[in-house]
Amino acid sequence: MTNRGIILIFVGVFYMWVGLESCTKISYTSNPNDKLEFSKDTLLFDSVFTTIGSISLYLSVVNPHEDAILIDRIELEDGLGSDYRINIDGQGVDENGNPLTQLQDVTILPNDSLYIFVEVTIDPTNNTSAFINKDRIRFRSNGSDQFVDLIAYGRNASFHYQPGNWFDSSNPPENILECDEVWSSDLPHVIYGPIRVSPGCSLTIEAGAEVYVHPGSGIWVQGGTLQIDGTLTEKVVFQGDRLESGYSDYSGQWGLEFPIEFEYEGENVYFTVSRGGVWLDRSSNSSINHAVFKNGTVGIWVDSIAAGADYALKIANSEITNMSSIGLLSQGGYIRGVNNLFTDCGEACGAFTLGGKIIMHLSTFANYWTSGSVRQGSTVYISDWYMSSGNVIQHRPFHNETEFRNCLIWGNNAVLNDFDELVVSVLEPDIYTNPIFTSCSVDVQDEEFPLNLIGDNCTLDIEPPFNSTINRNFRLDGNSSVWNGISSIPPFEASDVSLDLDGISRSTFSPDRGCYERQ
Repeated sequence: MTNRGIILIFVGVFYMWVGLESCTKISYTSNPNDKLEFSKDTLLFDSVFTTIGSISLYLSVVNPHEDAILIDRIELEDGLGSDYRINIDGQGVDENGNPLTQLQDVTILPNDSLYIFVEVTIDPTNNTSAFINKDRIRFRSNGSDQFVDLIAYGRNASFHYQPGNWFDSSNPPENILECDEVWSSDLPHVIYGPIRVSPGCSLTIEAGAEVYVHPGSGIWVQGGTLQIDGTLTEKVVFQGDRLESGYSDYSGQWGLEFPIEFEYEGENVYFTVSRGGVWLDRSSNSSINHAVFKNGTVGIWVDSIAAGADYALKIANSEITNMSSIGLLSQGGYIRGVNNLFTDCGEACGAFTLGGKIIMHLSTFANYWTSGSVRQGSTVYISDWYMSSGNVIQHRPFHNETEFRNCLIWGNNAVLNDFDELVVSVLEPDIYTNPIFTSCSVDVQDEEFPLNLIGDNCTLDIEPPFNSTINRNFRLDGNSSVWNGISSIPPFEASDVSLDLDGISRSTFSPDRGCYERQ
């Protein structure tokens, strides 16, 4: 072959190589706004496991842009400690043969996608494991992170999962509760999301049921009825869904949260509306008997009353404790309560605002909050007015039958000067011709307190002889007649007041103040 032929072959091979190189050159985007898209933002493993459980779900990751995206890292946030396993486009193990937890430098070409398969293995018979097992897959590209949530139900239970947002018309949830649903005690119940009881419908929770609630979750009774039918020996208990020992007395674990987003003056505004763990929103004759609510944000939040109802809430023989904010909150609510214990809340054990009709007898409000922050609020607070937009005062007086009778209202801030454990803010005290507090024991030092709201048979500055505030034993010691109350018949029936919170017989004519009868 001549030299000229060799040169022509060399030139041809060179240009073929250049052409192939130009064909395989990838143009990557560096714009942080060029995001990945996912087939799902959450992978939910909702099977009920009976043995070691392992199921598989998949996720497609899409690049919808005109340039390739280089994903710097795909990883499980919990790493080697995760109960989840991932397989990224066929690669499920690392270079050492171990289950894959992260992969670096993954390219997705323009308008292309990759698949990630996810498995989870949980032992549901382990009663110390969490009900909800969570992790996230993190995708880092162009200096920003995106996430896909992984959620698995980790123990045998009845799971009530409510996806979507009630306040987002583009992502409305489908109501998962039947109109007249009943929760039995055969399995624990786990709430994940704002579970809604629709207007005209009811939810009944039977004696002995255990209810575990995920952060941001709870029961929204919107014009419907909640019936909790606990008994002395089979109480219905509401608490957070974290079962580790460190969470047994950790407040603020659960309570309704509704994310709100809207545009204002060309900018997106985001905030969260919080409500109680149980939000009675214009409830109709809801009833709670022998129940315990603990470790939430606000235990029960009562807003107004349904048209034609006798009351929004009747609560008896129940306990609300260790709430990071308020135990029982009322905004114009109609509440009938007897034999209840409200303790240890970050703000107030009871807050009764915007008027309403409150009949609360034989109950103990004892706030000995010591969980980190210093408590600024009183044990009980009542108010009958608020300031609307434009600084206009709106007056909502309490119903003339409103009365706290035979109640103890005290707390660990009672020893402070210029601090009252009972604070009352009413616009026109003289309109109340009957005392709101009758035969109660309260801490009041304020010289401007409207004393016409407190009956002559109340004690204002005598500390109740609780058995042990350290051990949270709020039964009374001694036999002093100071702590004798008066009959709560009427408005209650004898059957409502003949037993105390412990089920001990009590005098219906001269019971002890508070929820416990002395022995």
